[in-house]
Amino acid sequence: MKKILAVFLILLFAVILIPTNNSYANSIAGQYIDIKLTKPSNQKNHINFSSSTGFSLIDALNKDYILMDIQETNIIATVDNGNIYLMDSRNNIIFDLPKDGSILIKSNTLNDSIITVEKDRYRDYIKLISKNNEILVINHVELENYLYGLVPAEMPVSFHREALKAQAVAARSYTLKNINKHKNEGFNLCDTTHCHVYSGFEYENPITNSVVDETRGILAYYNGEVIDAIYHSTSSGVTEDSASVWGGDFPYLKSVEDNFSKDSPYSSWTISVGFNEINNKLKSSGINIGEFQGVEIVEETSAGRVNKMKIIGTSGEKIISGADFRNLIGASKFKSSSFSVNGGISSRTSAGNKKVYVIDGNMNSVKTVDINNAYILDNKEKNTVTRSSVTRGISKDRIENIGENQSTLTSTSTTELIIEGKGFGHGVGMSQFGAKKMAELGYSFEQILKYYYTGIDIR
Repeated sequence: MKKILAVFLILLFAVILIPTNNSYANSIAGQYIDIKLTKPSNQKNHINFSSSTGFSLIDALNKDYILMDIQETNIIATVDNGNIYLMDSRNNIIFDLPKDGSILIKSNTLNDSIITVEKDRYRDYIKLISKNNEILVINHVELENYLYGLVPAEMPVSFHREALKAQAVAARSYTLKNINKHKNEGFNLCDTTHCHVYSGFEYENPITNSVVDETRGILAYYNGEVIDAIYHSTSSGVTEDSASVWGGDFPYLKSVEDNFSKDSPYSSWTISVGFNEINNKLKSSGINIGEFQGVEIVEETSAGRVNKMKIIGTSGEKIISGADFRNLIGASKFKSSSFSVNGGISSRTSAGNKKVYVIDGNMNSVKTVDINNAYILDNKEKNTVTRSSVTRGISKDRIENIGENQSTLTSTSTTELIIEGKGFGHGVGMSQFGAKKMAELGYSFEQILKYYYTGIDIR
């Protein structure tokens, strides 16, 4: 008896000591997230839904509880004075939905629920929220089903399988890290580049679905916490430190050399932007510097991206970030903040220093300054001396006029900027085209992720 008890205790301790694979990944099995849909309809108060099997209305807190079955295969959601009504095709009210999305809509099937919203199909459930007499359409979708419609929208299906796996793990990690990004607005994430591009069931592909399944539950961690797995299309040959782009210092989002991105179609690009277009965009953004004349790159990051730049106009100047200038022009056209500019005027070049004499405010002290480093101070902001702001100076003997040294100012007669750039995106984290090249060279998805995200674990 004692021998049997001893064997039992040994086996019990062995079971306790055996390492398990139960991790945070297991706790997300079956987790649902709310994705605001912007794609299906431009209408904000009239949404069409269809399902060949009809619909069911479900209690959001108890998905096993069916409140109502709807035999209609086409229904319409409308909002009136903040109230949401489900209507049939004859405009008869079927159900008065609560404003807070506490009742879900699904297709009337026992298995996978797929609902068409306008022209696009989505898995699982639809949640409707009334806000400012508009309807927010939200896809209440299981996490892995969400990735089915995300991965092929974020990375071409033609990419190597290991690159697609890296994308799936990065997207899953980013989703959980940013799960509360839009919490105060009544949903978790949106379906645009602000969060993730998500196209639902319509965009799914068997290849990427299988990639999601093969990496199911796998996440990227740093010091035991899921990472903010940010990614971009193409670096400029070196990825960017997050601190240089957003100011947040994340130890796993550090700059790394990225020769793998050099084969990308976005490795180099050139665009032209007319002065009239820039003027219109500046004015619509509330930047008032008169008529646009040119730009000056003031500061670059360690990775060679434009950190600060000066926009020069006929009546003033404005310092903005390279990322802000890119967004001003249009991020899809202006592909990254790694760029140089030709055209217009620049208030400072390498043509050499020019010394001039200036008199202080008390009119009793004469000093020598370099005009390239001189500024005009008014009650608004500090402006660099430019052609538009200085026409003459007074010499030491107060007699001779000093004209501008034209060699220190560059000017062209063009009415457009020629912008030459490298890369596509913010440059932080994983380069998708770099991941593609690494996968083609035989790297695994774990190796790809660990290359672009410093010091992480994959499990």
